[in-house]
This record gives sequence, C-alpha cells and structure tokens, in this order.
Amino acid sequence: MNVLVKAIRWSSLVSLPVFLFTIPNSPAMAGSVGSCAEGLIANGVTKTAAALACSDALEPTELSSCVGDIKTGTDIKGDDILQACYRVRRPDELASCVTDLSALEAGKSTMALDNCRRSLLPERYAECTLDLANVVKMSSEEAMASCITAEFMPSEVAPETTN
Repeated sequence: MNVLVKAIRWSSLVSLPVFLFTIPNSPAMAGSVGSCAEGLIANGVTKTAAALACSDALEPTELSSCVGDIKTGTDIKGDDILQACYRVRRPDELASCVTDLSALEAGKSTMALDNCRRSLLPERYAECTLDLANVVKMSSEEAMASCITAEFMPSEVAPETTN
C-alpha cells in the first residue's frame, strides 16, 4: 500500500508540469482579438458589438477579414455585415460570394448578403447566380431567388462544350 501511495505522489509531480505546458498562450490570443476588434471598428461596427464578437469568435482574424472584405466591396452597414459573418461556418466564402454578387446590380447588396449567408455553399451559390444572370439573362433578383431555392444548377445553364 505504501508503494502505491508513493507512485501516485510521483506521478502527480510529473504530470503537473506537463499540464502547465498544454495551457494555451493567452497573450497571443489577446492580440488576435484586439486586432479583430480594431478592424471591425474601422469598418463601421460599434465598439460593443466588435468587442463581443471578437472575444466570442473561434477565429477572430477570419471574422475581421470577412467584414473588411465585404465592407470594401459594398455599401452595406458594418453591423449588418458583422451579423452575417459571425453566423456562418465559412466567412471567407461568404465575403467572396457577396463581393462577386454585389457587382451585378447596385442596391441589391443586402439581398446578396442575406442569400450568401443562407447558402450552405456560398461560392457555388454565387456561381449559380452569376451564370443565370449572364447566360440566361435573368434579372439579378430572379437569379438569386432561383439559386437559393436550388431550382437551377450551374451545369444546367452553362453552355455545353465539345471536346
């Protein structure tokens, strides 16, 4: 019994330092949260919303770049962009989708933001919408509505090529 107690004591002395090495480096995380908040505030997000979103985000730098990319390419308010970027699994694809679709028609940026956020595959959604708008000559509003309901696939409207 005495040997068992000594073994437990020794194992706890060894495991404690190993445990301390596995604790995340909080100053490094604080830097990314700080730069995220700074980027969001620069893009028109309120200080309170920026602080809450960045401190809660799994990847603060991706959140900040999503908001920045969309803000640069559109006229959407920063707080609206933040809500969309915060609620998706693929913020980089969301930003790409919104900026691609905002070129279709001015004033439809909020519709593009909402539909890209709702889509499970934002880049495929943008491709579908652009194909319908350019190849089939649908209005951008009709194209966005058709693609979000998955009535058309890009391969169905793209011109066929022969090899």
